Amino acid sequence: MNPELNKEFKRKTFHCLSLVYLGIYLRWGRWPSAAVLCAWIPIEGAVEFFRLRRPELNALLMKSFGGIHRESEIGRISGIFWTTLGCLGTIALFGERPPVVCAAIAYLAFGDGVAALAGRAWGTWKWPWFGGKKSVQGSTACFAACGVSGWAAGLPPSALFVGAAAATVLELLPLPIDDNFWIPLLSAAVVRFFV
Repeated sequence: MNPELNKEFKRKTFHCLSLVYLGIYLRWGRWPSAAVLCAWIPIEGAVEFFRLRRPELNALLMKSFGGIHRESEIGRISGIFWTTLGCLGTIALFGERPPVVCAAIAYLAFGDGVAALAGRAWGTWKWPWFGGKKSVQGSTACFAACGVSGWAAGLPPSALFVGAAAATVLELLPLPIDDNFWIPLLSAAVVRFFV
């Protein structure tokens, strides 16, 4: 396997840990799971705070995770923190609708991951608007994975296409902060209108 593709595969496998948040939500419900994530975020925040202020700690953590971080994360808050915050917001705001929460977090875990892997492996047709970084193949794979995720989450047919399209567009756009925050939150907001 190509080293860059291998690194991306490891990163996206780690990315699937967001499904732990989904499991907590499905086990305990909206507010207890939101409380767990609220308790977890300060711990993650403290790690990020000290990591970014102590170069030796930063280097140790980056090495410990086997190089699955993006180069841009060396000097800024990692996607792990934003994933937790996005999942917390999704659960807190849309937790009364389990199919919406399940689909939105699955979009992040699977759609975003499949987009990156397909883009790296087969992404020869680049979208002209995104600086050659995003591919048609990656977006197509993202849409398909999100469609399957929405179906598995129990979304009605009216929401399947819209939810998959929303998550695909969010994965494609150069959003501020981090797409791990926006994908579950905004796709849930869109899907909520159809459920």
